[in-house]
Amino acid sequence: MKYIVVGGGPAGCAAAYTLSKNGHQVKMFEAENAVGGRTRQIQIGKFSVGVGALFLMGGIYPRTTALLKETGHHCQLIPWRGTSELMDNDGSRYPVSFVNLASYLRMPKLTMADRLKVSLAGVKLFLSPGAKNPFDGEDLARYDDGEDLESWSRKNLGDRPYEYIIRPLFDFLYAVPPSWLSTPFPKAIIQQAHKMRLSVPPGGPVQVSEWLVEASKDLELHLSTPVERICECGTGFEVTARGEVHKADGIVMATEAYTASELMKDFISTESYEKLRDAPYTDYAHVQIGYETNPWPDYPSDIVLPVGFGEGPRSVGAMVLQSRRQPSAVPEGGELVGVYFTTPPLEHMNDEEIKQDALDYVHRTFGKPASSPQFVKVFHYKKGLNIAKPGAYGSLDTLRSELPRNIYLAGDYFSQAGVEAAVFSGERAANQLLGQA
Repeated sequence: MKYIVVGGGPAGCAAAYTLSKNGHQVKMFEAENAVGGRTRQIQIGKFSVGVGALFLMGGIYPRTTALLKETGHHCQLIPWRGTSELMDNDGSRYPVSFVNLASYLRMPKLTMADRLKVSLAGVKLFLSPGAKNPFDGEDLARYDDGEDLESWSRKNLGDRPYEYIIRPLFDFLYAVPPSWLSTPFPKAIIQQAHKMRLSVPPGGPVQVSEWLVEASKDLELHLSTPVERICECGTGFEVTARGEVHKADGIVMATEAYTASELMKDFISTESYEKLRDAPYTDYAHVQIGYETNPWPDYPSDIVLPVGFGEGPRSVGAMVLQSRRQPSAVPEGGELVGVYFTTPPLEHMNDEEIKQDALDYVHRTFGKPASSPQFVKVFHYKKGLNIAKPGAYGSLDTLRSELPRNIYLAGDYFSQAGVEAAVFSGERAANQLLGQA
């Protein structure tokens, strides 16, 4: 059988690998000049700069882990402790472990009553039913009762634990207020947090996609080749890219939801088109600041998360010293600081203001260096991250049964932005195409 995968991010690469290992001819079309999607790396002088994803989460990434083991690359992953601290609005710092939620209970801002309430809520949540797979939209939809994460957190944990535990974590991970997020995904993550172990491929998260492509037998890869049109043709499809028409028995659409909506507009229902077109994405920005000589070689933490009780929207959700996360990203003796913004203030900021705010935060956090950085690079996307508002999981999951035969969707928008969500959905779409799921 001949199959086409549209989109070369982790979802598309997982789909291509799964189809090819089952002996099928596969063509993959990617609009950019390299695979990886939001995990790509770009070169700026001596620095390798990631455009998005930062790390893998070990035990809660079962399908990514399984495919990397299957392709012989799991042993190459580099563990990362991700030592962290919270930076209060008065400048106080509180060391925590990003992958150990219990460490947050040691913060002096929490009272004994706060700690007791959080502990009891944690036990109750651990024992309660919930999604077994945080990256399966169908599973998540079953537990989406319409409540948002902020409301749930304030009610079950209290106001201070919300401000010092939930809000900084999700400001970093998803860059939007918890009031915008549904609860099934974060609850499932909390339930499985004890299995979380951070790691990074030596060349950055993009290597997940690159390794899957390398392991895909006889894959015909077309880079810098955006798909222009898809149409049904008898029992199959015709895909037009760069003016050439390619025939396929089936397709995996592994693009962003809004791109998929336009490519399939002519042969899906208006309702399905609108679900894809309106899938919630947010404005997203991060700034990468490169220094050829590391100004802070002895700083005790890798990640700094701004916090503060009762504050309004903060522009910055996290700062990451990238040389600790991915040593190959910087020249020897250098440093690359990633400054990750939250969504609400971006509406009122231009790119120069974003740059200056990033530098101000870095200087306030780590200290102002004697020399200027080699570069300050802004990555600003008007539709940068998909988010799961209450009800989004169920709405998007119904698309699976609404599409024509032999065309399946893949993308992290079915769950929550992340490498595992993409890989899981790509593998699943390929298996559905093969009649194995």
